[in-house]
Amino acid sequence: MSTPKPLASVSRALTLVEYLATRDADGTPLGVIAADLGVNKATAYNTLATLRERDWVEQDPDTGFYRLGDGIAPIAAYRTSTRHAVEALRPHLENIGRRFNELVHLGRLVDTDIVYLDKVEPDRAIRVVSAVGRRATAVTTSLGRALIGALPDRDTQLAWYLQAPGVTSRTKADQSELRDAVLANFTRLDRDGWTEEIEENEEGIACVGVPLLGTPKSFAISISAPVERMTPTYRAELAAGIRAELDRLPANLHLHTRPITRD
Repeated sequence: MSTPKPLASVSRALTLVEYLATRDADGTPLGVIAADLGVNKATAYNTLATLRERDWVEQDPDTGFYRLGDGIAPIAAYRTSTRHAVEALRPHLENIGRRFNELVHLGRLVDTDIVYLDKVEPDRAIRVVSAVGRRATAVTTSLGRALIGALPDRDTQLAWYLQAPGVTSRTKADQSELRDAVLANFTRLDRDGWTEEIEENEEGIACVGVPLLGTPKSFAISISAPVERMTPTYRAELAAGIRAELDRLPANLHLHTRPITRD
């Protein structure tokens, strides 16, 4: 089957909508829009005019500036499959957070990165600082290692993940050391059902991660804490606690932990 050819006009309209979504509600001048998107004013104007017909864009009558219109409301209110999963998993993240009083993250793979979708903060004076929406190079995180390690063709896929900018910018020696660490985590995932990283993504912080597999999307849950608290025994305890909570997920979520394949 041949690959469909993208429609430039559709791509341009979607890019423009995404652009306006990041701009101030007072609107943006046509010239600024055209310059920022790298298109001529006539092209930008015609695209905006089409979007105005559908009320996806509106134009301020006084300034002439453009902003998003009410026509996007159904899109903005739509709950994607990812958002549905985040909301359904939130109580389970909270249960894990209450049990250990550590920072809990939910994430998924996007390209060669992990994107943090949700978090539960601990009630501690000294804690890890993080942000939902932040991205990190997948192979440097316990979340990424858990999800990559759960892929059926993980050894083939790993070469691609190791081409991430956050990896190739390192020295050859560091890249080799990172690859060895990821492979060791694949072994741990098979044997014990979890992965870890110790100060490889953020100095002073260690994490453990557990994959949560589903169709079409898989996720992972991690616990992060200052490295001085993350002894080998504690890391294993945290991972076991995550797995125990996830094994209680209702069947209608169609998400499950990865079976342990000890020899």
